[in-house]
Amino acid sequence: MRQRLIQYFSITKKEWNGTIILLIVILIVLALPYAYQHFHKDKLINFKDFDKAVAALENKDNKAFKKSGNANNASLYPYTSNKLKPGETIDINKADSATFTRVHGVGPSFARRIVLYRKRLGGFVNMEQLKEVYGLDADKYKEISDELRLDPYKPKPIPINKVEFDELRHFPYLSYKQANAVIQYRAQHGNYNSVDDMRDIVLLNDEILRKIAPYISFK
Repeated sequence: MRQRLIQYFSITKKEWNGTIILLIVILIVLALPYAYQHFHKDKLINFKDFDKAVAALENKDNKAFKKSGNANNASLYPYTSNKLKPGETIDINKADSATFTRVHGVGPSFARRIVLYRKRLGGFVNMEQLKEVYGLDADKYKEISDELRLDPYKPKPIPINKVEFDELRHFPYLSYKQANAVIQYRAQHGNYNSVDDMRDIVLLNDEILRKIAPYISFK
């Protein structure tokens, strides 16, 4: 009886080698997802570089326009003849790019950049945020601010206790690492109840928390 059991459960060397190879293949398959997550990281989108590229392309187009001789007909272009009258202002959260070109000192390039940044941000909550638009420095802001206004506005909040990393990392006020830290801290400590709960995140200082506060909700 014992001899029969030994013969029944015994395997040949060839079968043993095959079993080892099968185990190795299984381990490799199981390890692949973890290896992929470790070595594959989403490339951080640098919005400053993106804005610079857009500005460079627009500048190239403007030079080509002037070289073609069509610049002499610039007076026919709508935005040059439809500027705001003294005392008129536009709301920076409602104006489209065409409306922005009615502001003295704002051409199509600046107008597109303002609208693009506003969309990424989720809307402006104070006028000073315009200075965050690429190329719109303090001098430019001073030049155009008299023709701009900010009506009462509440941006659509980011549900900070539900948002996923892939969405949060595109928010202009958070870097790749900061967005990841917000998600990881939530996973480890539970949902946030207020901005104060986020002060323990090492990568977030008071300035960043102040900036993101109007854009997040804790529901």
